[in-house]
Amino acid sequence: MTSATATSDLAQQQRERLPLAMQRAQTKLAGLADDGAAKPLLKASQKAATAARRVVWLQRAASAWARPMEAVSACRSGCSHCCHIPVTISLIEAQLLGRASGRMPSEPPRSIRLADAVSVESLALMERPLHEGPVAPCPFLHSGRCTVYEQRPMACRTLLNLDDDDLLCRHADGVQADVPYADATKLKLFALMAQAGTRYADIRDFFPDAQGA
Repeated sequence: MTSATATSDLAQQQRERLPLAMQRAQTKLAGLADDGAAKPLLKASQKAATAARRVVWLQRAASAWARPMEAVSACRSGCSHCCHIPVTISLIEAQLLGRASGRMPSEPPRSIRLADAVSVESLALMERPLHEGPVAPCPFLHSGRCTVYEQRPMACRTLLNLDDDDLLCRHADGVQADVPYADATKLKLFALMAQAGTRYADIRDFFPDAQGA
């Protein structure tokens, strides 16, 4: 089987799966109760004295928000599909990753600076130029595992595939399917407000010398 044929077959399987996957996601979410664990962490982030501390509290809130969904998501330890897609992080998150890993971030060749009133939707449009060209593995991915998992950025903590398996996460030759991700809009808004005016870039541009695998 040629690469083109394999890609075509995968794309067809993904198109056929998507409606069912969306139904599964809705059913799973309807059966989950909000345990409220993220709320006090969000409040703590609003009281933090520095932007860096706000981000740390928000990362903890994101993990607490995701925890009830992890048991019903397709995400599993050792799965690294999302480590091969664009990941936009803030300069503050890059600095936190640098301290945790001992590799301080570089000046990114491509970045965007957010205005005070930016929205989640406008961020998605603004970050498109950051992701042009082929995408390398995350620089913190080694042997299929994240080496900075405890310090991973918001984008990673809030990405949960609510289907039953990883079919929709698979990609070949740059083809990426729609995935029924959990809706993290509220958390993303908190993160944007907490870091108004900061710069954003792809994680690979902040850490260009590190090679993920």
